[in-house]
Amino acid sequence: MNASEELGHAACFAFRDRLLGPLRDQFLTPDQLCEAGRLMCGRSEDLSLYGIPAPEMEARGIRVLGRTAVECTKDPHPVAVAGVITEIEATAPGTGGEAMVVDLFCGSGNFGHHLGRCLNRPVHASELDPVVHEACRHNLDRVGSTVDLRLADYRDLLGALPARSERDVYIVEPSWGPAFTPEGLDLTRTSPPVPEIIRDIQRSRDYAPCLVVVETGDRVLHGSLEFSFRNAVHLRTLVPEPLPPHHTGSRFHFYRLGE
Repeated sequence: MNASEELGHAACFAFRDRLLGPLRDQFLTPDQLCEAGRLMCGRSEDLSLYGIPAPEMEARGIRVLGRTAVECTKDPHPVAVAGVITEIEATAPGTGGEAMVVDLFCGSGNFGHHLGRCLNRPVHASELDPVVHEACRHNLDRVGSTVDLRLADYRDLLGALPARSERDVYIVEPSWGPAFTPEGLDLTRTSPPVPEIIRDIQRSRDYAPCLVVVETGDRVLHGSLEFSFRNAVHLRTLVPEPLPPHHTGSRFHFYRLGE
């Protein structure tokens, strides 16, 4: 990494700290949204949710909190994830009733919104933070989403959703918080820890098979991904094109539980 890249990397993390700090529960201004897109994605337009890029969000009535700008899964990643799920199911289709999508840590709701539409499945989602929940509900209503969003802890949602099909899909995206550093992500330090979430999913389904999708950065620390899914079968890892200016990006890992 040259000096210019190091400065850009530092600026990105400094702005990220502001978004997760003093701007955490504030709606970002249009200028702040565009700056978040530029620093974290390379271009303002690449910070996009519900098919709406940052420069157009205010005019479309979309409200984004500081923390959500950092934690959300941005377009077009959920569409690519849906494509992988379709490929997986084509080779090993599950059985049972109507499959569902369960978004345990809804945040922006963008992931579940796109996944439900692409897979043509009902989406059930939970968000425990009332401020994030209110912003998410507003945005989903603005774009006409059918996501069933509850102000609840993810464990309460799991308790209300027994297994429906082996094709049920669970989105696992807890807050990274201090688990994410410039050196990488430790899934055992997310809030709550990913291994705990996986155990809760299994218990809620009486260990019936299902698919789990978890997002990480390009670097995962201490073997925490393998540890989290030590009792699952790894099916695929999706590596989208990394975004400039830092050429780092997300990874989406697909696991089968219950086999």
